[in-house]
Amino acid sequence: MGECMELRNIITFLRIAELQSFTKAAKQLGYNQSTVTVQIKQLEDELNIRLFDRIGKNIRLTEKGTEFFGYANEIATIAEKSKKIAVKQSKPMGKVRIGMLESLAMSIFPEILYKFHKLYPDVETLVKTEATFPLFDMLNHNELDMLFIFDKRYYNNEWIRIYEKEYDVVFVASSKSDIANKSSVSIDELLKEPFMLTEKNVSYRAPFDEYLSTINKTLTPFLEIGNTETIIYFLKKGMGVSLLPYYTVKESIETKELSIIDIKECKINMYIQILYHRNKWKTPQMQALEELISKELS
Repeated sequence: MGECMELRNIITFLRIAELQSFTKAAKQLGYNQSTVTVQIKQLEDELNIRLFDRIGKNIRLTEKGTEFFGYANEIATIAEKSKKIAVKQSKPMGKVRIGMLESLAMSIFPEILYKFHKLYPDVETLVKTEATFPLFDMLNHNELDMLFIFDKRYYNNEWIRIYEKEYDVVFVASSKSDIANKSSVSIDELLKEPFMLTEKNVSYRAPFDEYLSTINKTLTPFLEIGNTETIIYFLKKGMGVSLLPYYTVKESIETKELSIIDIKECKINMYIQILYHRNKWKTPQMQALEELISKELS
């Protein structure tokens, strides 16, 4: 028996057996009769059996042909089911695992997730919030499908970048505070204010700590917390200043609840980046999410 039996030959065999005619089968399948004859000959050669008795114009299955008919039906049924699975897989469904910084999960992503769920209700979205390097480790071990980070630009041949946008990291305080109403503020004046900062392992805090070390300054915040929403809540209450990505405070600045403090000596900007691993098969749900992100964040 040959190693690779042609499915189309099996389908032709089944149609001939059903119609008891090479001519009718060829017409229904859209083949020339000579093509049908060749297909059955190939099948008989592979199986090393005779499938049909041809007596005059009558076509009947041989004993072995009748036996093979059952197997052929099973093969055709499995092939048809496989096609249906392929169609299902082409539609966004199943799971998509996303890793991101907490600040992105609390600010930019909720609106995207809302729209994504409305468009693709059969997709289960799993979100893991963590610092940048643990997220990269999970991506490299196939524990995540996609990665949303806010950090410096990362270059690695193992990762494919599907989105990138630059954002400022800003010093911010309540619009009612004294420091927010000053036209010019130095870094020394700023450091006299009570500070709330995210934890040291958060990407956008590191450049600030590095800058302070270059000017031999230190800062001990009165509150250090990973949750940016908590910091924003206290800022609105007039409790000190903070350093946060612009995208987290954009709405509060537009409503004039918070104000940016312009510190010319210290400018920090980073990039929202969305990545996936080069060896990762891009599922339909990943593709759909990528398209929505590109549309929403463009």
